[in-house]
Amino acid sequence: MSDSQLKPPASMDKTPLKPPAVASLAVNSLQLPSSAAQKLKSSGSATGNPRNKCALKPGYSLMSWIRLCNSGADLSGTGGRVVPVSRSELALHNQVNDAWMAIRGKVFNVTRYMDFHPGGVDELMRGVGRDATKLFDEVHAWVNYPQLLGKCYVGPLKDNVVVNEETDLIRPPPAPTELVPRFDWIQQRSELTLCFYTRRLANPGLLLKRKDTSDVELEVRVQLANIWHVFSFKISAAIVWPPKAVRVGPETGKIEVVLTKQVAEPWQTYGSHEISKLNSTCDEHLTYEVLNCEAFNHDSFELCLQSIEQSVLVHLPVGYHLDIQLPHNGELLERSYTPVPHNCLLSNSEQIDANASPSTRQEFLIKHYEKGAVSSQLKQLQPGSTVQLSLPRGNFGLSALEAHRNILLLAAGSGITPILSLLRPLLKRQSNRLERLHLMYFNKTQADIWLKDKFQALQDADERFTCKNILSEAGGRISQELLAPFFSRQQAESFSFVAVCGPAGFNTAAVNSLKELQLKPEQMHVFQ
Repeated sequence: MSDSQLKPPASMDKTPLKPPAVASLAVNSLQLPSSAAQKLKSSGSATGNPRNKCALKPGYSLMSWIRLCNSGADLSGTGGRVVPVSRSELALHNQVNDAWMAIRGKVFNVTRYMDFHPGGVDELMRGVGRDATKLFDEVHAWVNYPQLLGKCYVGPLKDNVVVNEETDLIRPPPAPTELVPRFDWIQQRSELTLCFYTRRLANPGLLLKRKDTSDVELEVRVQLANIWHVFSFKISAAIVWPPKAVRVGPETGKIEVVLTKQVAEPWQTYGSHEISKLNSTCDEHLTYEVLNCEAFNHDSFELCLQSIEQSVLVHLPVGYHLDIQLPHNGELLERSYTPVPHNCLLSNSEQIDANASPSTRQEFLIKHYEKGAVSSQLKQLQPGSTVQLSLPRGNFGLSALEAHRNILLLAAGSGITPILSLLRPLLKRQSNRLERLHLMYFNKTQADIWLKDKFQALQDADERFTCKNILSEAGGRISQELLAPFFSRQQAESFSFVAVCGPAGFNTAAVNSLKELQLKPEQMHVFQ
């Protein structure tokens, strides 16, 4: 049943909903700490983090909160009903013992969460009785609030409609605000961590650049859609390059860059930085040298590149690609290739955490075409020779897949490379956990299949993932008949989203077949 079908109780117009009853502790006994009458004053932290957390009382840890959520207690105070809430109703619930707040159009009763909040009661009260979306995004947009506060959900926030009495027209919604990363830092005695917070499912990209072999000057670029947000740092003291670790969360939108201090000691400050912006379509190229170029199978090869003097580290957004630029007969030729995850070309004993291990390398699997000017030239590259790489490019929106739990992947030949970048983020997704991820991989013969052992190992490790190889030599072709069983309305596991990548003819045939099966444009993405 949708929220719009649910009616508020008859008493809603007269009496606001009461906060939930507390079995073991009366609501009225909840008291603000002695500092509640005063604003929390910022102070230095032993970790160097300007955001201080409050010490929680015994029994109010995250695990205690999870146990309370699973106890069956009525944390929303609505008796299990979903109740639409107007802004005027929301404003009435603005006390520590009766606290509601709205985040992105959803209203939560946070009364029972007060003492569990790591930032303290005072901080949480800043958002009570109003729409706290902006405040939430400023402080911790990466937090998975639907999961954390799911049992506190009251209902959707219903805006008070403002009507022009003369024209009787509803005012248009305000233009969306630009997403700007928020910077923070923490330190240990021997490490400095630079943190950048964006938004859930923002799918950020990252570029790190050491300036002129400096030990203190560093440029960090955060890519959000078609904008690079550039942070130019001057670090307090010398650091070791490259970084010890880099963690980019496609789902959480959080980025961490862990740097090792050359001298292990506490710092008073991280240093300073300036902020600017660049359009991601800018014609900037990075110089990489060839580390390795060798055959992968009968018509494909591996190409491993590393930035000159390891001065640049690039982490692509999920589903994005790079253009490789080469001179040819007096002209510059470019072809688009999607790097493969760093652990795809390693043996099973060499597996690494692709999210956490920083690398100044980019690794590609490339199909060689006899008459292909770029692939033929790339295949002949020797270690030490150089090529130019563009900045990451693409238009894939990871958020488009958030509502889907059964996803079908269609790949043909070398079109498997962008599909590879989807596997880990989808299978590791915490919010709306995936139920089924099925890959249909189209090739001519068995000898043409890339990474067959890797896909089998993933099937063995995660039962939600399955892979089926379709061979044209055996009569396999993309068609409506082949795809129809995956979209049967009688099946509970019918797929609701499809990602497609292959040659132009394959993509066209796939899209036409999916349209015949009544899939809408928003239920598919084609990598071009």
